[in-house]
Amino acid sequence: MFNVLNSKKESEAPVSSNIKVIKIIAIILGGLIILGLIALFYGLANSYNSLEKKNNNISTKTIEKKVNQFNFLQPKDAQLISSSLGKNNEILLRYIYQGNNLLVVLDTKTKKIRSIITLKKELVKW
Repeated sequence: MFNVLNSKKESEAPVSSNIKVIKIIAIILGGLIILGLIALFYGLANSYNSLEKKNNNISTKTIEKKVNQFNFLQPKDAQLISSSLGKNNEILLRYIYQGNNLLVVLDTKTKKIRSIITLKKELVKW
């Protein structure tokens, strides 16, 4: 009356062929990964060897041209807290001098003090 199908035989055949295809793909991908790692290490070794061959001598004349020397004398009692470079090549120096905060703004182009700001501690009653 009914056609009895053997589902076990039909389901086993595609699964085993799929596993074979997956194994082949995995072997190919593994080989490509190994080949890529070999190429990576070969390239790194070549670039490292070329770095050793390069002559990286920088003459002192070029260094002197690039660096601007800026000398500034500070009082003996002053302690430098911080320094920063602002816009328009201005240097902001923050000192503690005689218990007060002292801000000095230097212009690097003219190499002169642009302004001195003293911040004193006071008791203010509101």
